[in-house]
Amino acid sequence: MVVQVERDEVERPLVAQLEAMGWTHVPGVELDTLDAAVPLLVDQLGPALRRINLRGSDGQPWMGEDDIRRAVGELASLSLGSGVVQANLAATDMLLHGWTLPSPSAAHGGPSATVQYIEWHPDLVTRNTFTVVDQLRVRSRSGELSILDVVLFVNGIPLVAVECKSPDLAEPVRSAVLDLRHYAGNPVLDLDSTGAPVPAGVPELFRTVQLLVAATGETAHLGTVTSEPEHFHPWRSVEPEEESTLRRELRTAGLLADDADPAAPPPLGEQQKLVGVVLRPAALLNVVRHYVIPMAVESDADGGAVRTVKAVARHQQYRAAEKAVRRLLNGRARAGRDTEDERGGVIWHTQGSGKSLTMTFLVRRVHLHHELSEFMVVVVTDRTQLQTQLSRTLKLSESDVETAKTRTQMEGLLRDGGRRVVFGMIQKCGTGFTFAGEAEGSGDDRDLTGEGTGGGEDESPGPVPDFPECNRSSDILVLVDEAHRSHTSVLHAALRKAIPNAAKIGFTGTPIITGREEDTRRIFGRGDSPRGFLDEYRMEDAEHDGVVVRIRYEGRTGEGEVRDGEVLDRGFDDLVRDRTPEERAALLKRWPTERDVAESVPMIEAKAEDMLEHWVTTVLPGGFKAQVAAVSRKAAVQYHYALRRARDELLARLAEFDPESVTGTPLEKLSARQRYLHQAYQFRALLRRIDFVPVISPGAGRKRGQWREWTDAGRQEAYTERFQKAFPELAPDPEWVAVTPFNPPQDPAPSTDPAGGMNTPWSEASNSEPSPLPTSVPDPVHPDSPIAFLIVKSMLLTGFDAPREQVLYLDRPIRDVELLQAVARVNRTSPGKEVGYVVDYYGVFEHLSSALAGYRNADVTDTMRDLSYEVDKLGPAAQEVRDFLRRNGIDDAQLDQLAKLGPAALALQPEDLRFDFDEVLHAFLATLERVLPHEDALDYVADARRWSLLQKRVRRLCRDAEGGTFTLRRYGRKVRAMIADHLEGPEIDQVIPPVSLTALTFDDAVRRLPPQEAAAEMGHALRFHLEERTKREDPAKYERLSKRLEEILRTMPGRFEEQIEEFGPLIEEARQEQEESPELAGLTPLEQRVYRLVEQILEDTPGIRLAGDGDVRRLAGRVCDVATRAMARASYQGQHQDISALAGDLQDVLLGNDVRPVDGDWAALGNAAERLASFAQNNLRQFRSRARGE
Repeated sequence: MVVQVERDEVERPLVAQLEAMGWTHVPGVELDTLDAAVPLLVDQLGPALRRINLRGSDGQPWMGEDDIRRAVGELASLSLGSGVVQANLAATDMLLHGWTLPSPSAAHGGPSATVQYIEWHPDLVTRNTFTVVDQLRVRSRSGELSILDVVLFVNGIPLVAVECKSPDLAEPVRSAVLDLRHYAGNPVLDLDSTGAPVPAGVPELFRTVQLLVAATGETAHLGTVTSEPEHFHPWRSVEPEEESTLRRELRTAGLLADDADPAAPPPLGEQQKLVGVVLRPAALLNVVRHYVIPMAVESDADGGAVRTVKAVARHQQYRAAEKAVRRLLNGRARAGRDTEDERGGVIWHTQGSGKSLTMTFLVRRVHLHHELSEFMVVVVTDRTQLQTQLSRTLKLSESDVETAKTRTQMEGLLRDGGRRVVFGMIQKCGTGFTFAGEAEGSGDDRDLTGEGTGGGEDESPGPVPDFPECNRSSDILVLVDEAHRSHTSVLHAALRKAIPNAAKIGFTGTPIITGREEDTRRIFGRGDSPRGFLDEYRMEDAEHDGVVVRIRYEGRTGEGEVRDGEVLDRGFDDLVRDRTPEERAALLKRWPTERDVAESVPMIEAKAEDMLEHWVTTVLPGGFKAQVAAVSRKAAVQYHYALRRARDELLARLAEFDPESVTGTPLEKLSARQRYLHQAYQFRALLRRIDFVPVISPGAGRKRGQWREWTDAGRQEAYTERFQKAFPELAPDPEWVAVTPFNPPQDPAPSTDPAGGMNTPWSEASNSEPSPLPTSVPDPVHPDSPIAFLIVKSMLLTGFDAPREQVLYLDRPIRDVELLQAVARVNRTSPGKEVGYVVDYYGVFEHLSSALAGYRNADVTDTMRDLSYEVDKLGPAAQEVRDFLRRNGIDDAQLDQLAKLGPAALALQPEDLRFDFDEVLHAFLATLERVLPHEDALDYVADARRWSLLQKRVRRLCRDAEGGTFTLRRYGRKVRAMIADHLEGPEIDQVIPPVSLTALTFDDAVRRLPPQEAAAEMGHALRFHLEERTKREDPAKYERLSKRLEEILRTMPGRFEEQIEEFGPLIEEARQEQEESPELAGLTPLEQRVYRLVEQILEDTPGIRLAGDGDVRRLAGRVCDVATRAMARASYQGQHQDISALAGDLQDVLLGNDVRPVDGDWAALGNAAERLASFAQNNLRQFRSRARGE
């Protein structure tokens, strides 16, 4: 059974490995049930407090019994009445920094004392006790019993909770995460929820829990009490631990064979790695102290409101920071003019993998280390966006952060030294560099590589600053972001003169250009990796971990060149094919150069129309956004108006489109134009509201006030923040406004003219003396318009972290590092985002080998591939599914017949086959999602429908997914749109029985099935019911019926009619919640549970009583009604304030139904109401189902 698999293959190996690492195992059955009021192992905490807290004068214990009682009570009652996240943050602060105990015992000798609950010093870790408890029983405030799989206690304080799931479940990691979040009292509000029963919450225990682990035996994922399922991450590194140590411990635990071939040892599993690295006693304290930080994020589910979450380092962040600290501790500092510092190196972590947080963890680790705590950390970057992002992130390290905007400020801060973080934003300037506060002109809109773009509008010569010597201390660490830049050598020379003995660590998100590798290592030092890096985390590693999505590019217009000023390129010719030869000749005369073509109005309008169609059909279905990189600022402004016009023309076509004309026709059978209009039609309300916004710097037009509406820094920040937000959910517009845009373009397209006139954005700037500039320019973007496109030249192509951006439309020359950084804008992860697209309108990818000539081929192909690579994978991926079905005796050609689904599902009943089918089908559907709506993908849509229906039949038969049902959650949105209708409908319901054996139609559905299918349905339905409901509500009944079920299956193999006869009485008994009494007659299962809880509360609480006329049945019904109404509201999010408000309403219900406090004990009445509210929250889904009449 699934539970036995969890115990034997996941939980017991995990506990055995912990024991081998020094944890003390205490089985949960040997402990008393923990009360949520004091969720601590008090008998361990008291002695630990005495052992840890010693007098500074003589190193002797000073805490007396009263001191210990008060310290334990303070931790147990901390933040009572607060939400779980706020309470967890407060408890974390207390554990890290201690608690001030007023008036300690005389043995202390002072008016107050700081009580430490954990000994954090790495040399004194053995003063702590490390205890692992499996099957820990905890009684919730509502009186329900929760049994947690594994909990790790340090000094009797719960720090880690582990949920174990069988690897054979459909989504074992997700299932474990959902249970952990329910236990923590912070459930995931899942739109795809299946309504499955959930465990009772014990948020009091999770106040101090720092790490959550979802374990499956094969893998284990790490998160915190606030981590969403997609933010739990695997642990794939062994470093900085020694693999030999892990293997020795695993052999001690009996988890690795002693006779394994030492030359080819079996690989370590991901669960073994996470346990062996993160949960190692000393390492766990290191992770909790340095690598778990609170962060403020915006919540899509709550209208963009800012909330606090806790983030834990990923394996590559921990590995890199620990390597850097070890290098700082063990490397040789520079001893004189002829020696080099050996404490640095280069960390190459691919873009999007969290370099900013890696720096934050490193700074936190350095400043909390007893040997490194006085280091000054100097962070050097060269882009405004990077500096803003890094400074915001590094504040999470809790170190003082200061920014030097000029050379004078930098010199002063360097001279002062001390424990702080100093930022310097230094920009390239001619052959040298200058500080951002002293720079003029382009800002972030410059060419990073020094390669011209035809116009040279970004080049501005400047002086090379001559730094004086500022500080000779070796307690200085320099972190250089984007250490690959061409000006690194000049920067190094200046820093070496100013702070000659500093250690230097470089960070890069892109490969180092081949010719600069040795120079980079000379500056920063050589690491231990084969290529000399301090740490490497390449694109393929990040994709494998799910840290970034893969990047796929496609060319849309050919070579993108003008040859000898005579012939327009093939792509341009295609885009203006409707022009006459005379008109094309005229266009050639008007736009004779490459840049002229890229800025030409006809070209931009044609490309804008193509961009919009690509975005609507490929990107918008997932709710994602776009960025355009234009050849110049002028072109960027042109694109704003061209995209608006393309949108308005689309809306006009939609006004004439009749969706009924294509109803019933599979999308793959429609023409390309029909598919475009059909897909766009459902987004009409959004399309009329969206806008396309340039974000450019003033450049040489600053003094003329050119394009001021698009260059205001404050407005740009607001635009980028709006771009980061999800599209709103919009109701359909009335027909009479459905094609009227919020923001129609004016004709001619206006641009701010300082002289007061109206220019088109592509007209030449006036040579006349400008008039005085207006004090302000109206915002051209409607405040209610969602921003769908950002249009840039170079701004936001580096350091701009936008998970909602899925496509970059590239219409400018770009090469080397700037190209690699630009395309990485689309690789950030977001739910539902399988891939990032780069669409090339300039021909950059036609000459990819030239554009990236300085890099090794493997480094480039790791970063991005042509979309045709995915197209070519579709056929083999589909054949893998066909081959799998054939090997298991399933005729794919017959699966279009619904009657054949049952026998096929029976063939896939074994757990290993279900898992393998999921894997091959997911690989195919993920590839299809990345390729759609490409023409070549349409040939495979029928296969996707057929195989997805089989998967639904298998999952509904075996009931091994969350809620026992089937969900499209793992499918991309484009695939969902193609297949969803095929998976529903009356004819499908005829062949797939309902999940629950309590459903009214279950018996009739089973009777229609052949005996083998009917027996399988009854057996799986009975097992699911026992596991999901009976086990929690009536353990004795669960054991009795489970044994009988297994006995029938064991003794009657293949005798399906006999199995059906035996299953019948078992199912009837399972359906009976308990022997029905007159008081429970007619109540739903949920109402019966509330009835029993009310009875239990009245019996357990002497401070309240039911008056003579009181009626428990009526009271239980009123409790259900009030809780149902409260939880049905959209505003109810299950947060502390929601539960408190519900408890207040339920207290009124108690009073209104003759429940009275005894001797004025109003606290008892309040506690009773809180127990009822806690029960309701733990059964949120059931109450919401009740509200829907289910």
